[in-house]
Amino acid sequence: MYQAYLDHHVHSLHSWDSESTPEELVAAARRQGLGGFVLTDHVEFDPSDMGYGYYNLARAAECVEETAELTPDLRIRFGAEISHQERFKEEIRDFLHHASYQYTIGSVHHVGREEITNFMARAESQKLPLEDCLDEYFDACLKVVASNLYDALGHLDFPKVFSMRGTAVNGDFWMEHYGKTIRRIVTASLDMGVFIEVNTAPYRKGFDEPFPGWAILDLYREKGGREVILSSDAHRPEDLGTAYGAVFKELTRRGLSVRNAVA
Repeated sequence: MYQAYLDHHVHSLHSWDSESTPEELVAAARRQGLGGFVLTDHVEFDPSDMGYGYYNLARAAECVEETAELTPDLRIRFGAEISHQERFKEEIRDFLHHASYQYTIGSVHHVGREEITNFMARAESQKLPLEDCLDEYFDACLKVVASNLYDALGHLDFPKVFSMRGTAVNGDFWMEHYGKTIRRIVTASLDMGVFIEVNTAPYRKGFDEPFPGWAILDLYREKGGREVILSSDAHRPEDLGTAYGAVFKELTRRGLSVRNAVA
């Protein structure tokens, strides 16, 4: 059904938090009617991160090469999702300079030095107002774009899936309380040619919008954005192509078209 399109954000057993084999991912892509996928396993630079030291660039590259050779009917591309933190920026730059990725995602997984899931759990337990405690997160997203290291910014309004408020914390919420910084992120992404990925993972958490939410994507359109890329942030084979049908339809309704970031 979506044979013209890739899933741009897929994890495998080369990520510390996934056990998906290449064979399972290939089978899932065929079931979903996708044209292929970009393997974007986690690369961590913070020694305190749970996944630090797990990723092996050579093994991941070999895996993609072998998988692509065995599946000529699909486009299998080599990428990575980098957990961006400014204090590791030069180390990340050097790593990417020597890697052979076809596509890279820069994602923010921390608020300051605290992992986002821990921060959100603490914020909820201490009743910190989400309306004004996440400036550091959105500022970090802006720095991802400004670094000019990546092809895409990952899951822009990521904190929403960790909130006890559920679907009430959507794109409209973030625009209301963090709109100034989000506008800067969108403008910078358009100026620098960095994709803001449309990541459908929230649909697996009961949301009816992707990362980022529809209000943010409306701003992207208002600022001149016309094309987006789709990704599922799949950590299991069954996650590939999550909600692509619903998201395709809604993107079209909002004046946005889907393209691939890599051939």
